[in-house]
Amino acid sequence: MERRTFVGGTAAAVMAASTACGPTPPPDPAAPPAPTPKPPTPRSPSPSPSSSPHPPWPALAQDLDGTLIRPDDPDWPTARQLYNTRFDTLTPAAVVYVAHAADIGTALSFARAHDVRVAIRNGGHSYAGWSSGNGRLVIDVSRLNTVRATGDTAVTGGGAKLIDVYRTLAEKGATIPAGSCPTVGISGLALGGGHGVVSRAYGLTCDSLTRATLVTADGSELTADATEHPDLFWALRGAGNAHFGVVTELHFRTHPAPQGVSAYLSWPWARAAAVVRAWQGWGPDQPDEIWSALQLGNATDGTPTVSVTAFSLGTYGELQNAVDRLADQIGASAANVALRRRSYRESMEVYAGCAAFTSDDQCNLPGSTPGRSPQGALGRETYSARSDFFDCSLSEQGIATLLAGIASVRGGTGSIALTALGGAVNRVSPTATAFVHRRSRMLAQYIAAWRAGTSGATAESWLAETHAAMRPYASGAAYQNYTDPTLKDWRTAYYGDAATRLSKLKRAYDPTRFFTYPQGL
Repeated sequence: MERRTFVGGTAAAVMAASTACGPTPPPDPAAPPAPTPKPPTPRSPSPSPSSSPHPPWPALAQDLDGTLIRPDDPDWPTARQLYNTRFDTLTPAAVVYVAHAADIGTALSFARAHDVRVAIRNGGHSYAGWSSGNGRLVIDVSRLNTVRATGDTAVTGGGAKLIDVYRTLAEKGATIPAGSCPTVGISGLALGGGHGVVSRAYGLTCDSLTRATLVTADGSELTADATEHPDLFWALRGAGNAHFGVVTELHFRTHPAPQGVSAYLSWPWARAAAVVRAWQGWGPDQPDEIWSALQLGNATDGTPTVSVTAFSLGTYGELQNAVDRLADQIGASAANVALRRRSYRESMEVYAGCAAFTSDDQCNLPGSTPGRSPQGALGRETYSARSDFFDCSLSEQGIATLLAGIASVRGGTGSIALTALGGAVNRVSPTATAFVHRRSRMLAQYIAAWRAGTSGATAESWLAETHAAMRPYASGAAYQNYTDPTLKDWRTAYYGDAATRLSKLKRAYDPTRFFTYPQGL
C-alpha cells in the first residue's frame, strides 16, 4: 500500500469517489547454492573521467533522441521536481528524458567521461530524494511507458506509472499486484518489493516479475530472468533500485482482476486499544483474498482516530462476515461502516484518489514534461516516513506505546499505518528473492506530513521519537521502498542475510560503483 491511501483516514476519503506470532509458515525449501556471479561483457572500454569542470551539455543533447533539460530551459521548474516538495532545494545539473536504451548508454557514457554522478528516476517518489541530487544528471525513464498484455503476460516499459498499468491490464481482465499511488513508477516499486491491496492474494509486485532488461554502467544491455543472468534476476527482485543499472523493460505474470469489495470501519478513540489488539490477530490470518490495514491518525480538529480499511477479491458477504467477526472480537460495533463493490479498475482508481476525475489525463501531476499531463489534477505532498516489520503481535505495552505516539502528535500531521502481511507474501522463501521480509505479520509505516513551505521540524521530531519508541517491539527490519536515510544498519534492516550476496553481485555488475547513493550497495 502506498503512502497516499494512508494519509486519508476518513470514510469519505476511502469509500467515496473522491479519494487517495500466529501460525507457523511452511518451512523453507533448501536454499540452492548461490551461483558465481557472471559479470557482463562491456561493449567498449569506459572513458576516463574528464577534468573539465564544465561538461559539454550541448554535445550530449545533440547525441540524444530524447530530451535534455537544463536550468535555463522553460520546463526546468517541473523537470527538476520530485513528488515530495521536501526536495525542491535539490539542484541537479540536468535531466535527460531518454527515448530508448541507446539514449541511456549515451547518457551513461557522457557521465563517465565527464565525471558526473547520475540519479535514476521514474515516478520520483524516493522517500529520501535519491532519484535526484545536487549536481547529478537525472536519467528519467518516463518516456519508456508502454504497457501491453497477451495471455497471462504483461510487458511494461521501465517508465510506466501504476495507474496506466492498472487501466491497461484491466481492459484485458488482468492485473499485477502493485501499490495505490497513481504516479509511482512500476520499475521503482517492483525492484524494491512492491506491497499493495492484493499482495496477500497475489504476492508482491516482484513476485510476479519474470524478466527484466537493463542497461549497466558500461553501457551493456542485459536481460535477467530465471535462465539468463539468474543471479542478477534474484537481486533485482527486492534490491534492484539504482544498484545495478537502468531498467528499461519488465515482464510480469498477470492475475485475474475480478470485482473487488472495499470496507471502511472506524471506532471511537476510547476503543483504540481493543481495535489494535483484535485487528493484529485478525488481519494477517484472514483468507488470502482479504487484505486490510489499521490506520491511526488525527482528525482535522486534532482528535485521535482509529480505523480499519479492507479490500477483498472475494464476495461481498465474505467480507461482511469477516468484518463482523472483527467487531465481535473488539466488543463493539464500528461507529462508521461502509462496504462497496466495484470493478477492479474503479477500485484502484478510488485508492489512487482519481475516481472523481472526468478524464484519465487528470490522474497525473500537472506539467508538459514526460510522465505528467497539462490536464493533471494531482498535487505533490510534503512528508517524511519510516517503517518497521513486526514478526509477532504487539504486547499490551507495545499497544500502549503505539497509541501514545498518536496521542503525542504535535504540529503538522502524524499517522501510523499497520498493514497485514501473510498469505502469498509469506509463502515465498526468504532466500528466493532479495526481498527477505517473508516471515513478518505486519508492516508499519510512520508518516509525518506538513504544509509545503513551512518548517517540518516539529513533525520530524515526532516521527523520530515515535519510531524510536516502537523499535523495541519490532523485528529490526525495514522496508527498502520506504527508504529511511536515518537508519544506521540499513544493510541488515533492508536485506538481512541477503546483504553479503548482494555486495558480491554489486562488485560483479558494477565494479566501479558507478551507481551510488548514500545507501547504495
